[in-house]
Amino acid sequence: MSDFESSSRPDDGTTAQTARDKAGEGADLVAAKTGDVAGTAREQAADVVGEATARAQDVVGELRSQLEEQARLQTRRLADHVRRLADDLHDMSRNADSDSSAVGAVKQVADRGHQAASRLEDRGPDGLLSDLQDFARRRPGVFLAGAALAGFATARLAKGAKDADGGGGRPASTGDGRAGRDAPQDGAGRAPGIRPAPASPPPGPPHGGDGAPGPVPVSGLRSDPRQP
Repeated sequence: MSDFESSSRPDDGTTAQTARDKAGEGADLVAAKTGDVAGTAREQAADVVGEATARAQDVVGELRSQLEEQARLQTRRLADHVRRLADDLHDMSRNADSDSSAVGAVKQVADRGHQAASRLEDRGPDGLLSDLQDFARRRPGVFLAGAALAGFATARLAKGAKDADGGGGRPASTGDGRAGRDAPQDGAGRAPGIRPAPASPPPGPPHGGDGAPGPVPVSGLRSDPRQP
C-alpha cells in the first residue's frame, strides 16, 4: 500500500508542473497577441492621424490659393476702375477751358490715378496690403478717418441699392376706380368689409286705403309744424 502511494506522488507532481508550464505558455501567448494588437492599433491610429493632417493641409492650401486668386482678381478690377476714372478725368481736362485753374489739378489727379492703377497691377494684393500697413503706421489718424469714411460710404451705397430694389412694392392708386376693382373680393363679388345696400321695393303707383290713388309723397319737403 505504501509502495503504491509513494509511486503515485511523483506523477501528481509532474502533472501539476506540466499544467503550470502550459498556463505560462498560454499567458505568454496572450500577452504577445495583446502586444501585437496594440501595436497594430497604434500604427493604424498614426496612419489615420497622418492622413487627416495631410487632408487638412491640402484643404488649407486650396483655400489659400482660392483666396489669393480672388484677391488678385479684385485687385485687377480695382486697377481697371481707377484707370477708367483717370481716363475720364483726362477727357474732362482736355474738353475744359485751358485757362481754368482747375484743369491743372484735374490733370494731376488723373496722372496719380494712372500711377496708382499701374502700381496695383504690378504689386498685386500683397503690395496693396503692405502699402496700407505702412500708411497706417506712418499716419494712423488719417488711416482711421479714411477707413471710417469708406465704411460710411459703403453703408450708404448698400442702403441706396436696397431702397432701389424695394421701391416698386405697392403701386399707387390712380384715382380712376381701378383700386376698388383690384381689391380682393369674397365669393359674392363684394369687397370684404362692405355690406350690400338693402333692396328697395319696385316703384309703383301709390294707393289709398280703398284702392284709389293716394297722395303722392314729395321727398325733401317738410310741412310747417305751425300750420294746422
